[in-house]
Amino acid sequence: MRIALLILCAVIGMATIAYWISIPRNSFFIFSRPGGGSMTLSRTGVSFESAPAHYASNGFDHLEPYISKLLATTNGYRFLHIFTPDGKHGFGFSARDGAVEASLTVEWRQEAQREATIREFFSSLRITPSRDYLAGNGGVPDATRLLAYRISGSSVEVTALTKRILAELCGIVPTEALDIKYGTK
Repeated sequence: MRIALLILCAVIGMATIAYWISIPRNSFFIFSRPGGGSMTLSRTGVSFESAPAHYASNGFDHLEPYISKLLATTNGYRFLHIFTPDGKHGFGFSARDGAVEASLTVEWRQEAQREATIREFFSSLRITPSRDYLAGNGGVPDATRLLAYRISGSSVEVTALTKRILAELCGIVPTEALDIKYGTK
């Protein structure tokens, strides 16, 4: 029994060392799980994400309960991701300590007009970016611009604004399918 325990400890120790050696620092791997969701593997740990709620049609009709949940004042971090099922169109919200931000990303080298449209849209509402920076994407430094805007208002007002952002900035029609994911951290 003692030998089996020693062998088990040695195997676990070797697996841990192999794990640390095989995964480079500041890297992560995302694996899709059957039935939706994902598993993220990094040097510091493993995390599991559930699949988003999928609405096959009339996605806009399902937004308000998620917006209400996001706007509820609670401690901690909350997020709401609203995207087409292919993940190509949509945006995200984040909320912390009563502040809610809408965040959109733009491949600024290829989508200069889209970036200008986003800026004009929020400027017309007298909302300035709370965050505006370039980030790397797929090993390409400064490829993606992140624009975040502080949002306030009632659930009805923020839901109406969300529908406008989806339609006017993301090119999504109200009857289109949406994947909606709400979460906390």
